[in-house]
Amino acid sequence: MNTMIIAWFELKRMATSRSVLINQFLLPLILIFILGNALSGWFGNDQEFKQPSVRVGLVLDAEAGGQLPGSMQALTGLPEIQDLLEPEVVSSREEAEGKLRRGEVDYAVVVPASFDERMGQGAGVKLELLPGRDRELNLVADTVFKTFIADANHKQAEVVVMGGDQVLAAQAAAPVETSDGPNVTIGQLSEKGTTYSAAQYYAASMLIMFLLYSGLMASSSLLGERESRTLYRLQSAPVNPGTVFAGKIIGCSLITLAQAAAIVLGSMWLYGVKWGPHPLLLIMVCVLITLSSMTIATFITLVSSTAAGARGLMQAIIIAMTFVSGGFMPLPVEFFQKLGAFTVNHWAMQSMLRMMLDSDVHLIVTCVGMLAAITAALSAAAMITYRKVGYHA
Repeated sequence: MNTMIIAWFELKRMATSRSVLINQFLLPLILIFILGNALSGWFGNDQEFKQPSVRVGLVLDAEAGGQLPGSMQALTGLPEIQDLLEPEVVSSREEAEGKLRRGEVDYAVVVPASFDERMGQGAGVKLELLPGRDRELNLVADTVFKTFIADANHKQAEVVVMGGDQVLAAQAAAPVETSDGPNVTIGQLSEKGTTYSAAQYYAASMLIMFLLYSGLMASSSLLGERESRTLYRLQSAPVNPGTVFAGKIIGCSLITLAQAAAIVLGSMWLYGVKWGPHPLLLIMVCVLITLSSMTIATFITLVSSTAAGARGLMQAIIIAMTFVSGGFMPLPVEFFQKLGAFTVNHWAMQSMLRMMLDSDVHLIVTCVGMLAAITAALSAAAMITYRKVGYHA
């Protein structure tokens, strides 16, 4: 009974605090808006990617008279290749190099003399490829021309080994495979064909970080009252320190759950954030984050002597966990990815993102299970510390 009275008093005290309302309820929504708009370029969107065309300078032999070999005309005349390449005939290699330096072409190809004749005779043929400045455009052009020359050399090898008549007979006897649809289907790598936006990513990240910050309120309240000696009056009544401790933790947990509901609903209504079709699992994740926050606050309160020291330690832990888990920005460094797997933020983030992507339920439950395991470990550490150290005014 005394525990619930203290929890109710703590809940009313924080609910009427202007700083709590601004920092815990309003600030997360502001940060979601700022980060979601400022860093939206780092995340995918619903627009289909459009590959820019590669301007290719084709250097021909003087004897060709500016006329592309028949095999090259057939290549550049394909509709698929026309979408990727913009060929331009260049008179010399030096001119092609100059155009590459000036950015007038993105790629250059030197076609040797008598290209088609050498192919017809079964002689080895190759193209001299001159890449430009853009790696992505170079990769596109390399793929086209290296595939073309590899296919040409493969056909020449067939002619040399089998002879022309045998190759034609084998091609005529080979069954023709047909299909009703395209051989390649373009889609997305996420499980249900969707991807999360920057607003969704930072909504999940800020929700987790500020739920963890809620434990700081409990720690500051406990240590603040211990420093101000107000706990002496409670100890003079028939209330043990454990009851006071539990009451304040419960009160902060209730305000934290209200904060989670405000962030989730506010981001949905204001920014159109979609949290996925699993509200019960989302609630479970928020509860586990709240428990983790309170257990971290419990541990820090028991080992800290001042409110300022506990506040600094709590902030350092939360910021470090948020950073290594990619809460501020996705980190490509493998070391941080492995380190982040030991944090509350990582598994909470993975759980929420998989809900947003509408992944299979067992994948979401796996992430939630890992989060529950970390929460249980933190709770056990806090319980052991409380039994050894205790809480005294």
